[in-house]
Amino acid sequence: MTQYYLGSRSLGRLHKLHPSMAACVALAITFTEIDFSVSETVRSKERQHELFYGTPKKTWTLDSKHLIQDDGFSHAVDLIPLLGGQAAWDKCQVVSDAMFKAAGILGIKIRWGGDWNQNGSSKDEHQRGSYDGPHFELLQA
Repeated sequence: MTQYYLGSRSLGRLHKLHPSMAACVALAITFTEIDFSVSETVRSKERQHELFYGTPKKTWTLDSKHLIQDDGFSHAVDLIPLLGGQAAWDKCQVVSDAMFKAAGILGIKIRWGGDWNQNGSSKDEHQRGSYDGPHFELLQA
């Protein structure tokens, strides 16, 4: 198994991400079967508005966990699976498996945008159009 690590751009994007979530990402990259990069953590309210009101609409809420929360940190991260340096959107489940393994070891609770209702399947998210495979958020530290 190839060992992956976070590059300097991904590490830089962990700034202002809740420390428990940042630790989860850093540990998950050591478990994953494919590479991934951190695409987004903290969002400004202006960016969230653009994503919500833009065409096409790219988010379902104005109250995103990507915004700075009461504790001063973002609680969400978007991770892009990579194969040969290119986005491999069909591999989001592989990254999810690594994130949940890391979260279990760290004793934190997370939610994946590929299974919002946490029923163990992405099928209903695809049917509703709410599937967000790259997205992970902290539920409890």
